[in-house]
Amino acid sequence: MSDVNGDANFSPPPPPPPPPGLAAPPGYVSYGENNQGAYSSLQAVGGSGRTLGILVMVLIPIQLLLILFYTVAHSKAQDFINGSINEDKFKRGVVLYGLFGIISFAVQVAILVLTMVWMSKMARNQQALGRAGTWGPGWAIGGWFAPPCVLYVIPYLMFRDLWKASDPQSSPDWKKNRVAPIVTIWWVLFGLAPLAFLGVTVGNFRARGNRNNLDAAKDIVDHFGSTLASSIVAVGAAVAYLLLVRQLTARHQRAIHEA
Repeated sequence: MSDVNGDANFSPPPPPPPPPGLAAPPGYVSYGENNQGAYSSLQAVGGSGRTLGILVMVLIPIQLLLILFYTVAHSKAQDFINGSINEDKFKRGVVLYGLFGIISFAVQVAILVLTMVWMSKMARNQQALGRAGTWGPGWAIGGWFAPPCVLYVIPYLMFRDLWKASDPQSSPDWKKNRVAPIVTIWWVLFGLAPLAFLGVTVGNFRARGNRNNLDAAKDIVDHFGSTLASSIVAVGAAVAYLLLVRQLTARHQRAIHEA
C-alpha cells in the first residue's frame, strides 16, 4: 500500500483502541450460538418437549397393557363369581392390573409436572416476543386445577393461545392465526369424552374403601364395557397428546430460533 505521494513503504497507523468498559448491546450473542441476538433471553423448550414426548411414549404401551390385564381380570372375576376359582386365584388374576394401574398413575403425574414446566417456558417466551395473550405463565400450573377441573378448559385455551403465538411468520395480529386440529382432538379425547365414564369412575372410587373381593369382582364384571371404553379413549388421548407435544414444540422452536 502506498501513500498519496506514492511511497510504496507506507503503512497506515493502527486503529485507535475501543473506549474502556465497552460492552455488547443487550441481548447480543456471538454468531453461531443458539437464540442469537434479540432471541438470546428466550427459554429453550426442545429439551423439555423431547423428555415430555418420551414420557408419553412410555405411557402408551402401559395403557395398552392395562387393557390386556383388565380383560384377564374380567375373566377371573367372572370365574370367581361363578365359583370356578377360589379367592386366591382371583386375587392373583387381578394383581397385574392393579400394579400397572399404579405405574400408569405415576407416569401421568410425571407428565403433568413436566407439561407445566414446558407450557410455562412457552408462555414466558410468548411474552418476551411481544405476543402476550390471555393466559400467562402462572396458568401453566393453575389452569390444570381451576374449575371445572375435569374439563381442562383453561389448558385447552392456553394451548390454543400458545399455538397461535408460536407461528414463526406471525404478524402483529397473531391472535387471528389458525390453530391445528390436533389441539381440539386432544381436548375432546382428554377433557370431554371421559365425562361419559365419570359416574363409573366416581362409583368405583367410593366403593373401594369398604368392599370385599366378591364386591370387587362384581364391579369388574358390571363395569367392564364402560371401563374398557374409557381405557381405549385414554390411549387415543395419549397418542393425540404425543402429536400435540411434538408439533407445538417444533413450531415454538422455529418461532424463537432455537437450534
